[in-house]
Amino acid sequence: MKNNSITKFQIIWYFIRQHPVYVLGIILLAFLASVFDGLNLAILFTVLSEMLPSGMTGTVGGSFIKFTEGLIGIVPIQDKMVASAVLLILSVVLKGVFAYWNVIYGMFAAYHIWADTQKGIFNKYISADYQFFLDHKQGELIYRIISAPSSAGAIFDYIPRMLTEIVRLAVVGLVLLNIHMYASIGIIVIGGLYYYLTKYIATNISYNLGKGRIYAGERMNVLANESVSGIRQIKVYNSQNRWVTEFVKAMKQYFNLARRDVIWKNLPKVLLESLSVILLAVLLIVVKLLLPTSYMSLLPILGVFAYAFQKVTPSMAILGNFRIQFMGILPTLELLYYVLHEDSNKIKDGEKEIKSFSEGIRFENVSFSYPGRDRVINKINSIFKKGETTAIVGSSGAGKSTIADLIVRVFVPQDGKILIDGIELNISRISSWLKKIGFVTQDTFIFNATIAENITFGGDTAEKMDEVVEAAKVAHAHEFISEFPDGYNTVVGDRGMKISGGQRQRIAIARAIYRKPEILIFDEATSALDNVSEKIIQQTINALSKDHTLIVIAHRLSTIINADKIIVLDKGKVIESGNHEELMEKGRHYWSLYNTQIKNTEKEGVGYAKEAA
Repeated sequence: MKNNSITKFQIIWYFIRQHPVYVLGIILLAFLASVFDGLNLAILFTVLSEMLPSGMTGTVGGSFIKFTEGLIGIVPIQDKMVASAVLLILSVVLKGVFAYWNVIYGMFAAYHIWADTQKGIFNKYISADYQFFLDHKQGELIYRIISAPSSAGAIFDYIPRMLTEIVRLAVVGLVLLNIHMYASIGIIVIGGLYYYLTKYIATNISYNLGKGRIYAGERMNVLANESVSGIRQIKVYNSQNRWVTEFVKAMKQYFNLARRDVIWKNLPKVLLESLSVILLAVLLIVVKLLLPTSYMSLLPILGVFAYAFQKVTPSMAILGNFRIQFMGILPTLELLYYVLHEDSNKIKDGEKEIKSFSEGIRFENVSFSYPGRDRVINKINSIFKKGETTAIVGSSGAGKSTIADLIVRVFVPQDGKILIDGIELNISRISSWLKKIGFVTQDTFIFNATIAENITFGGDTAEKMDEVVEAAKVAHAHEFISEFPDGYNTVVGDRGMKISGGQRQRIAIARAIYRKPEILIFDEATSALDNVSEKIIQQTINALSKDHTLIVIAHRLSTIINADKIIVLDKGKVIESGNHEELMEKGRHYWSLYNTQIKNTEKEGVGYAKEAA
């Protein structure tokens, strides 16, 4: 949740304070570069003064000029003009060195803060609760992970150069005031006007344009992500035009805002350059007309101010442009700040280790509802005994998959308790519990890597290939894997698109078995498969039931008739429980569901029940 009391400065400071060494280094280098920049002006004034005949230089020049002349006196060269020129060369070189390293140092800092921010957001999202992902669009999250952190890095791109220009303007201003106070007033006036113009554009225009670009950028990411994920359905339904139209609309919005930003941020620079040249020309005319006899003696001043204009004008232009650009990225910085500070973990981890599983999983008056919806699970009391196969059946929306999600702590119940051998699940360490579970769902997650890497799921594949092969054999996957030219090193493509649905499901089962779990949960693992694949996977489940505690959520009742216990759900409540024979004898809800499915399958000419039996 956003905290309106947080100021823009606090948000900026939050990102830069994490790198104090870079901040101090940038400040020091910016100061040194700017000091030598100002020294160049003072030395140039001395060089030009030495070029005039004696007695024509007048009495202009303050303490800074006297300090510069003292430095020139240290140079072991008797000719003052030559000594001044040598010192000028040295000062210019040192200024260039410090300015160069200031930019390089800022670039290193930018990469570090960019990487740290991106890593922080990725870690935060990958550790977030499942509900968090249900509440956010996938494209928005990808935008915040991939694109947005570059704005945090831009802080150390803009700030070093902004700091350098500010210090440079201050030092150059002091030197010019030392040389001639009245001539400096015109520059100060132009600087003041320029400051207020850029402040208005940055605060009232660039900031709002930046907020609009965030929305348009996230929208483009959402559409691109959805179109790639759903490309098969999009093509089948011939709905490409809808996605193209929406994407182009978001793209046009983004680039229209970007164009407006470019127009506004370049306007002050054009005005500044024009005003600066006009002021210099007016100054030359005034001096020539009003002080014709002193014209030659004022040449060093005019030369230094002309040179100063060449330095000050770009500095003010750069500073104003950076300020506008900085305000343009500030909305993204605010977004990143709130992303890093928002609570993405509603489920708090417990502290008690679950070291063994010897009795079972007990639900005591467990109720659960999704945000803004009625209860999906309503006061369920049930037990999943160790060593048994428990099936959960019911119509769509009855709450079957929600029970599985509660067991693996994807969600937590609003009411009631889930007990593991008498210990409350909510006080237990999640990692210690999940080590005991293998989970296979209908929507199998297969990522773009080798089959072996998909089975180990981030584990050490090379050193444990024997265990990978053994898990694949148990899952009836070894045979088809061996038929591929590259075997277990076969790359399956995005979402496993290079292999069939049944093959993906068997790889997922092998992944679950590879973990050597005590409990296996199958959440409608066969509902989307053909008859042959379903039969193979059903044989695997039957074999696993001998050595594991199984929880099977099934739509096809023919696949669970051998279960030790069947729980029948309806509208979030347990309305029946028992084994297949017991429930059939009761002749109630389960009997009706089973016979309806048998009749439907017979009409289709497919004897699911006979095959499963």
